[in-house]
Amino acid sequence: MSTFDKDTLVEQCLSAVRSESDPRRAVKDIVERAVSDPVSIESEVRPWTESPMMTIWHRSEELTVLHIVWPPDVDLFAHDHNMWANIGIYGGREDNTFYRRLDDGRIEPNTEKSMLVSDVVSLGPDVVHSVANPTRDWTAALHIYGGEFFTTPRTMWSKDTFEPMELDTDFLRERLEAAAAAARLADAPGEAP
Repeated sequence: MSTFDKDTLVEQCLSAVRSESDPRRAVKDIVERAVSDPVSIESEVRPWTESPMMTIWHRSEELTVLHIVWPPDVDLFAHDHNMWANIGIYGGREDNTFYRRLDDGRIEPNTEKSMLVSDVVSLGPDVVHSVANPTRDWTAALHIYGGEFFTTPRTMWSKDTFEPMELDTDFLRERLEAAAAAARLADAPGEAP
């Protein structure tokens, strides 16, 4: 069994971004190797339910590496990244809906993909997707972005009208934390899920 080390993951991704002709593909290979051994990752970051829902492992203009935990029953707004991304699941399930952009700025659903343990999706800079965890289990993932995730202007879309609006990462983080608090309460002894 290999040993996962988050600092090594960051170093490998930074090296790929700085030296590879196709950094998105190279980073995808790194993420695939990491999530192929979920037990090793869990030993470094567990317990998920007590950790912050979004932990920054690296943040720079060239790369952002996040550890993200999706609480049960979470469904986030459609959004873009305006940079490439590789997302690898090492616990639980993540359902993605991918959208087509319309000429008026709105979007419409196009395709869907469910991701399970050890699955990795590579997204181009123009991709719009929404993410949901429809299960009662927690989902844990590595998110690697080819740029500065928090300061790059991005868009999210209304769930009802599919109208665009500026993405607010603090708003999304608050939604995750609220869903996590509800899930922790539901999991408490004597409580019904």
